[in-house]
Amino acid sequence: MSIQILPRWSEAQRMDMHAAFTQWLIVCDEQEYQRLMELRETVAPGDVCSIIKLVRSCYARPDLLAGLPARLVQLMRARCLPLPFADASAAAG
Repeated sequence: MSIQILPRWSEAQRMDMHAAFTQWLIVCDEQEYQRLMELRETVAPGDVCSIIKLVRSCYARPDLLAGLPARLVQLMRARCLPLPFADASAAAG
């Protein structure tokens, strides 16, 4: 398992992430929601975990990345939020 150190998101990016997550909650189905909650439990078992921490943890651990719902990733892309490959290259450089 490889863990990457990622740059911090700006306040604007964090607000956009919360907006994308809220939008996703409106359109997701029960299965997608349950999968995300299972992923959250993997990232922070028994703890409170923000959507920012969850997404950034998935970016840092490629083994978890596939667990992010595709529709959520699409909404993040639409808001020009950092995607895993962007964070990884910024951390490397």
